[in-house]
Order: sequence, then structure tokens, then C-alpha cells
Amino acid sequence: MIITVEISHYPLNQEYETSILSLIDTLKTNPRLIVVSNAMSTQLKGEVEEVFHSIKKGLLDVYQNQELSSTVLKIINKDLPIENGILNF
Repeated sequence: MIITVEISHYPLNQEYETSILSLIDTLKTNPRLIVVSNAMSTQLKGEVEEVFHSIKKGLLDVYQNQELSSTVLKIINKDLPIENGILNF
């Protein structure tokens, strides 16, 4: 099953950019996922197992390297056209 996820990561410290970019870089290492980032969040889609595996790997990496952060996920069990940039329903 293909799912689409929006992820927003908020490191709660002054050195927040490194952690955010590290998470995005980890998500982009999986060639079976489509990953689109913008100024507000990152969207990804792919097979449910691949998506969850990549999110888990990325979050474990950043959580182990910093004291405190918050991450928000929105998940829909639908193949949304995130690569087009604009969604029309």
C-alpha cells in the first residue's frame, strides 16, 4: 500500500538547522521514496514499510544526537501527487 506522509521536525535548541537537514538527508537516501521538501515541512510517499523504515532510521539518528525535539507526522493512506507541488481535489 502506498502512503503519503508529511513530517515536520522541531529541534528545541539554537542549533536546529543541522538536525532538520540531517533528517531530510536520511529520508532522501531511500531511492524507493519520493521526498519533497519546502520551507514548512517535508512530504514523502512510498510503500508503507519503506516509509516507516526511513522515518524510524532518520528519527533515531537525530534523537540520539540531541537533547530535545518534537516531530509531527501526518499520514494518509493514499498516493497523493506530492511531486507536482500543488494538490487539486
